[in-house]
Amino acid sequence: MLTQNALSYTLSQLVKVAFPTEGALEYSYDRNEAVLELHLQNAGEVHLPLMTDDEAEVFRMGLAHPLNIASADGRVEIPVFRTAEAQQETISTTENVLKIPYDLITPSYWLLTQAQEYDTTPRDSHDRLPYPASIPAKYDIIHLPLVDEYAMLLRQWVNELLHPQWSLTPRTPRFIPTHDIDILYRFNNPWQAYKSILGRDLLIDKNIQLTKASFKEYKAFKEDKCKDPYILAILELIRQSKEHNLFSIFFFKAQKKGESDCTYDIDDSRVRYCIEQILDAGMGLGLHGSYRSYNNPEVFGIEKDRLEQVAGRPIMQSRQHYLRFNADTPLVWESNHISDDYTLGYADQPGFRCGTCHPHPLFDIQNDRATAVMEHPLIVMDGSLIDYLHLGIEESNRLIDQLRERCFAVEGDFVLLWHNHSTARTFKEMYNQVYLNQIHKQQ
Repeated sequence: MLTQNALSYTLSQLVKVAFPTEGALEYSYDRNEAVLELHLQNAGEVHLPLMTDDEAEVFRMGLAHPLNIASADGRVEIPVFRTAEAQQETISTTENVLKIPYDLITPSYWLLTQAQEYDTTPRDSHDRLPYPASIPAKYDIIHLPLVDEYAMLLRQWVNELLHPQWSLTPRTPRFIPTHDIDILYRFNNPWQAYKSILGRDLLIDKNIQLTKASFKEYKAFKEDKCKDPYILAILELIRQSKEHNLFSIFFFKAQKKGESDCTYDIDDSRVRYCIEQILDAGMGLGLHGSYRSYNNPEVFGIEKDRLEQVAGRPIMQSRQHYLRFNADTPLVWESNHISDDYTLGYADQPGFRCGTCHPHPLFDIQNDRATAVMEHPLIVMDGSLIDYLHLGIEESNRLIDQLRERCFAVEGDFVLLWHNHSTARTFKEMYNQVYLNQIHKQQ
């Protein structure tokens, strides 16, 4: 199943995370039947077993039986997979050769390449791979950055047993807040405003105080259209990021009135106002590709051009609406000169969909090559906590703390998505005690 290009791609990511040196570490490898022989610069060799095609298929189906060993930092248990050809029971070294009895390559390949997107795995109503059908679900590893954990173990074993003649410069982890602007304004017209206030706040939520506050917000909006609560939320998110020395990225849709999935017109002057505020603050801007753009390069390109016209600069970053993704999506991005994407996470489960929290190039299995698009995996989305898992404040913070701790343990990036409309009204308490609580911890 592993082509030479796929093997090289997977190995390069493992080596990059495991051995961060000032310059790129020089290495080579040979593939001899069921063993990969990795030759490291000034360190010796590492021998790793490789699953056969039959064993890899068993792994893909979720039927393999892993062993659990301690992570490099000793804080969690990491599943590892033996192969039938692996002769030794434990790690050993002889004559500057480190022999590892676990296949670290094949599981990493399946996670990094999102190879499941190319098989007949069931799709949900949004044409997404549902978490319960995924490899992370089958092995209960969604809360572990397995590829990175393997890299850290490889670093530990090489350092302790081969004593390499190099010095490592560990990567500094980053906390990256991101914000999808699905809805730009709460009050677009009187009917929408009264429906939201009387229908939602008063009749459904039965909250008198919230209703009064909403009428006050509506009065301010009528005096100045840029004082809509959802626009003010964008300004609040900017302020919080500046205050905590964080770099937020805002993803805007770029549709026009009358198009399907259009919730605001890209030509609305309020869009330009928000983008100006974002760019003036030194924050990032990306395209939130519309619902039908994930497999349509022409639609995606039109939307990208529109956002570039409004922003007055090239748009190089993206995230798809509804986190829609399939085997064709990386090619849609690449053909439209997207350099960095932030889509890959499961809507229904926070964690490590790609097995890594390090930026990595997406792989095009159809053409057996790495693409020019760097993926920054999404670790937690507000909607996953609130709408899918129905977690409260304490549970949400506990889960985020757990995932962030693993991110930072493997020197990766914690990418958090919090929508601008999830800052007020019924979301206000979650925003104050979860989102703000988390960014306060980054100082």
